[in-house]
Amino acid sequence: MPVAGSIIAEIQAKVDLLAYVSQYVTLKRRGREYVGLCPFHAEKTPSFSLNAEKQVWHCYGCDAGGDIITFVRRYENIEFVEALRMLAARAGIELRESGEAKRHRSEREAIYEANAVAKSYFTAALAKSSKALAYVERRGIEDATLRAFAVGYAPDDWEGLTSALLRAGVDADVALRAGLLSRRQQGQGHCDFFRDRLMLPVFNLTGEVIAFGGRALGDEQPKYLNTKNTAAYTKGQHVYGLQIARKAAAVEEALIVVEGYLDCLALHQAGFGNAVASLGTAFTVEQARELRRVASNLYLCFDGDAAGQSATARSIDMLVDEGLRVRVAHLPEGKDPDDVLRQDGAQAFKDIVAASQPWVDFKIEKACSRIASAFSSKTEVAREAMRVVSHVRDPIERDQYVKMMARKLDITETALRQVDTRQIDTRQPVNAARVSPQSEHRPRRAPAPAEPLSPERELLQLVLVRPQLFSAVADTVPPEEFMDEHLASAYAALGRRRDDIAAGVNPMTVLADVSNVAELTRLALSSPPLNLEEDERRLDRIVERFRRRRMERRLSNVDAEMNTLLTAGKSVPEPLRDEYNVLAATLHGSSQARKEQT
Repeated sequence: MPVAGSIIAEIQAKVDLLAYVSQYVTLKRRGREYVGLCPFHAEKTPSFSLNAEKQVWHCYGCDAGGDIITFVRRYENIEFVEALRMLAARAGIELRESGEAKRHRSEREAIYEANAVAKSYFTAALAKSSKALAYVERRGIEDATLRAFAVGYAPDDWEGLTSALLRAGVDADVALRAGLLSRRQQGQGHCDFFRDRLMLPVFNLTGEVIAFGGRALGDEQPKYLNTKNTAAYTKGQHVYGLQIARKAAAVEEALIVVEGYLDCLALHQAGFGNAVASLGTAFTVEQARELRRVASNLYLCFDGDAAGQSATARSIDMLVDEGLRVRVAHLPEGKDPDDVLRQDGAQAFKDIVAASQPWVDFKIEKACSRIASAFSSKTEVAREAMRVVSHVRDPIERDQYVKMMARKLDITETALRQVDTRQIDTRQPVNAARVSPQSEHRPRRAPAPAEPLSPERELLQLVLVRPQLFSAVADTVPPEEFMDEHLASAYAALGRRRDDIAAGVNPMTVLADVSNVAELTRLALSSPPLNLEEDERRLDRIVERFRRRRMERRLSNVDAEMNTLLTAGKSVPEPLRDEYNVLAATLHGSSQARKEQT
């Protein structure tokens, strides 16, 4: 942990979860909790729940949950220390970081500053370049769009930006690491990396410029020259235009995803404010997660050529596995969104989006279309299509797709259902946020427990809501006594941060990245509203349950050892028999020597 636990505890004490979340979510009191529409997935019925007393939130729709730091991390799509810095600034607290964390942050912020200087240089250069202005006019990009996206121009100059950065006091090595400069191939010094290109800055969700895309004004290659990986930017982890599209996406409850920067600009200009670009073709898991925190519904609108359709197919499985609900919008062959808007108008594109099809239909049609190929048999196509259907979790919907596919392939449903299931990908969704279309607007409520909580669940529940009691039990009940390995791992994590918890750090902060964090937040929220004295008595009962279970295991082991000796015709040592009797008496209220010495 690069930040002292006492600082984290102070931040959490001064920034109230309810007050903070209420800035972004309309919450209504319901009993002991506050409920509202989850900001991390699209829904019509509230499934987001927050307990102000416990400082814990959870969404029963997408299974996200945690403390205030987790909320900030998810909402702003930032790392732990960055979330702490935001909250510390709100609380008026100086955040003291470790040297390594400070060094990394300093480099990232230095790159932000260098990129800000570069952005200003590029936007000023665009206004002075008749060549670049002629290009944007030819592409139909209006002034308001240029300003909204901070579009600029890198002059055909080897040292223009280099000099501007020097005048602004930006160190050349920082600019080099930011990807703005290159080392000269001959001689000493540096030169501009981007030259004679339309410059499109890439922003993160908190508004910093993290990278640039440089678009050639003619047929020069490469068509796009992009910033390479830096301390502020990692290729494949960001989405172009998302910081602007997030507001419209919240209203539309969906994002339109296109391939190119200029397609994204054209769509915003035409009134589609929820458009973003993939900064590539097929999506990565990191990009999918960034999209999901803004909207759960996606319209994939990649180019209508073969490459665009292939990119769509490659993206779908991963997007669906990350809990996104995907529809595919089909562009006319050979056209991109910008072509459609300029040639046919905004209504034509709106009609294309309205006519989009569910991802399963797209993939099944793609599989069935290969029937005509000499390289695919009907059996192979059926096998692939059933593999697609296996991703559909809802049984009724899955049954309908099997019927549709049987008609398309002109085979019986019975034959189709007998496809070799050993060759079907039956993997489960990797993200708990994934829901079927039938349930996407219905909140998933925590089921009432059918039986009393196990001792480990009850202990964790108590520790999560009464962290001040953890020190009293940490040495008495070790993680090794937990029967559930995931709960044991969470309990051990708390033990490793025992001092931080004692200093006031929310236990959910410690458990933010454990695999079963959703289960733990539900557990905390379901804790009964008891006062401290009642919870202390409850802790005593839990510890006693562990003690009895420990004794029961020992009694079972002693019994087995005695049986082994008796079976072998050997006598049972008196200490072993005495231990058995004491354990039996303690647990069952009687003292009987069930095994006699022989």
